[in-house]
Amino acid sequence: MDSNSIENKENTPILNNSDEDDQFAKIKSLAKDAYRYLDQRRYFDAKERLDALLILDPSNTYGLVGMGDLFFKTKKPEQAIPYYRSCLEQDASNKFSLMGIMNCFREMNQLNRVIEVAEEYRHIMVTDASILSRVADAHRKLKNFKESEIFYMSALQINPNDQYVIVGLGHLYFACQRYQEAIQWWEKLLITQPKNIKILTEIGNSYRKIKDFEKAIHYYEKARTLDINNFFALYGLAESYRGQKEFEKAIVHWESILSFDPDNKLIINRYADSLRGLGEYDKALECFNKILSSGDDYYASLGKAASLRLIGDIGKAEEIYQDLQIKFPMDPRPSLELADLWFHTDRSTESLQLLEEIAKKFPSNSDIIDRIDNLKSRS
Repeated sequence: MDSNSIENKENTPILNNSDEDDQFAKIKSLAKDAYRYLDQRRYFDAKERLDALLILDPSNTYGLVGMGDLFFKTKKPEQAIPYYRSCLEQDASNKFSLMGIMNCFREMNQLNRVIEVAEEYRHIMVTDASILSRVADAHRKLKNFKESEIFYMSALQINPNDQYVIVGLGHLYFACQRYQEAIQWWEKLLITQPKNIKILTEIGNSYRKIKDFEKAIHYYEKARTLDINNFFALYGLAESYRGQKEFEKAIVHWESILSFDPDNKLIINRYADSLRGLGEYDKALECFNKILSSGDDYYASLGKAASLRLIGDIGKAEEIYQDLQIKFPMDPRPSLELADLWFHTDRSTESLQLLEEIAKKFPSNSDIIDRIDNLKSRS
């Protein structure tokens, strides 16, 4: 709802008495000014105009929606909702108010309320692609994937080219691990937005998930031509090269990120992993120790243990794995790596015993069962 829609609105609900032209003109002017100030982020001026408007006409739908928008934009969604509700009491088909309430609940991370309020005003929802897509988003974030797909598809029937819906479908299929379908939807968007960096990196991520690293690299490089220091493109490139065990190339991109984000623990961990892949164990250990100097870090501890093991410091590696077993009892990885360490240091009996203990904790973990079978076949 903008100032142009105010000018063009017929059968306006602002005033019922046609003989009050001066007051109508004043309200119209206040509304136009308020919406212009909202667009300009001049919130104090916008509120001043909206307050004046609502004094003249407390049930004015433009004033109520405008005040809701003002509180939403100033990060006060709880205060915005009553204004949107009041507007819907005046006009039960006002989609701007419904969208406003949904956006507020989404901002407050109350996704179930997003769905509930849309259902409450179903007569609006079923006719509007934007509202349907917001409901689909809420279901997706709640991992109600089947419901999410239904709402996205309903939105597409109304507007087959709705870019918001197309992006949402890509995210839905990515979350469902249906990566090829995610790619298909995102590539539709690239037809009209070939320079959309976010979509280019999302397609790269999808190809990386299915281990098609060459295609992933292609899309990440496209993104980098548009923004050479884009974090997600650099991260994707480094991970793709790491996936191909081209550690030298991975390191180049990790170092690019570290040049502008030197304390990023995730990147330092990945950088150290790549150094370890090149056999640079001492340098890898320096990186892991740098992270651990500022506190516990699960991945740095695992990386340090693996590096110590590779340089033959079995005792220290074993200590780290055993410490992680205590700190993370519901994570099988430290135990699996310790079992592997014992197996390769001629302690196969202890390794098998540990694996069998883990299998009791995680009976549905097929990787543990496979390791036990493999170990028994070698004994």
